[in-house]
Formats: sequence, C-alpha cells, structure tokens
Amino acid sequence: MIKSIRKRDGRVVDFRSEKISAAMAKAFRAVGIEGDKVSSQLTVRVVEAAEQRFGESIPEVEDIQDIVETVLIDAGYAEVAKAYILYRQRRAEIREAKRYLGVADDLKLSVNAVEVLKKRYLRRDERGLVVETPGGMFARVAAHVCRAEGRYGGDESGYCARFLRMMRDLEFLPNSPTLMNAGLELGQLSACFVLPVEDSLPGIFDAL
Repeated sequence: MIKSIRKRDGRVVDFRSEKISAAMAKAFRAVGIEGDKVSSQLTVRVVEAAEQRFGESIPEVEDIQDIVETVLIDAGYAEVAKAYILYRQRRAEIREAKRYLGVADDLKLSVNAVEVLKKRYLRRDERGLVVETPGGMFARVAAHVCRAEGRYGGDESGYCARFLRMMRDLEFLPNSPTLMNAGLELGQLSACFVLPVEDSLPGIFDAL
C-alpha cells in the first residue's frame, strides 16, 4: 500500500488519493463532462496500478501523473487525458518561470504574483538575495501583527493562526507597508500619516 509520495522538491509527504480524484475531475470539467463520480472510480485503478508498480517503494509525483494518463486512455477518455496532459504542461511551464525568478513558491501563486512579491515584499539578506517564501512572508506578518493580542491579554496564537489562514487563502491581504515591514527592523505598518491641521495659514505651516 502506498503511504507516501516524493514531491518535486524532494520532500516526502503523505500520499492522498483525493488529490488524484480532484485533478481528474478538473480534466473532465475542462472537456465539459461532470466527472466527479467516474474520477473517484478511476482513482482506485490509479492507486492499484501504482501499488503494483512500486510496491513498498516511494513513487514520485510525475510517476503517479503518468499512471493517471494511462488509466484515462485505457478507460476510453482520450479527450480527458489530453486535457490532463495539457494541464501538466502548463503547470510545468509555470514552475519553470518561477524557478527563473528564483523564488520558492510554497502557495502556488501566479507567476505575476510571485514576481511582484519578489520585487517588493519578500525579505532579502545583506547581499540582496531573496531569503523568504510567500508563505514565510505571511507567517512573519501574522506573528508580528498578532503580538498586540498577547500584549492585551488576547489569544495571540489563535488569532495568529486565523490571520495566517486568511492570508494564505487570499481572503484578506494587508497593505504594502505591513507586508514589507512587519517583523523587520523598520516595523512601519502604516501607509500614510494624518496630522491635525488648523484651518488657517499659520496652522498649516505649523503642521508642516
């Protein structure tokens, strides 16, 4: 029984067959077929084929995806297999573009999003090299912002986890200074500052 799978970055993680079902269901929808049920059935075949081929050894992601293509074709879903192959190709191109940018994208963001983060938000070392992933940036921001909860007796760890989840799911993103400076030496989170100005010329100049 396959329990683990090797990711492209070399990490070994738990094998989750539901990810295979979800990927095949997307391929079915891409050709106009509602294939949730058949995807689950075909996933059983994929897992059986993988167990026969690899036994107790750990397969790689690409190995499983190759089996998915074969199972789809053998089951008579050539068009779905084509959509699945094209999806793999697009994902490979995106990974290559991100690799060119030199950023380890742990959140599967778009290439444009990763490029913007690299240019403006991700932490760098003294040589100017990016030393932070997008997920690391969100963790840094969440930890810094939620320190206020601990200072006033709130549930710091609970709010930190909730805030981090919201950012990772892109439900909410703070302003640019917060993303850039939270948890760092500058620590400035405000995008602007408002000064009270009297309605008179002397008051204006005094404020300036």
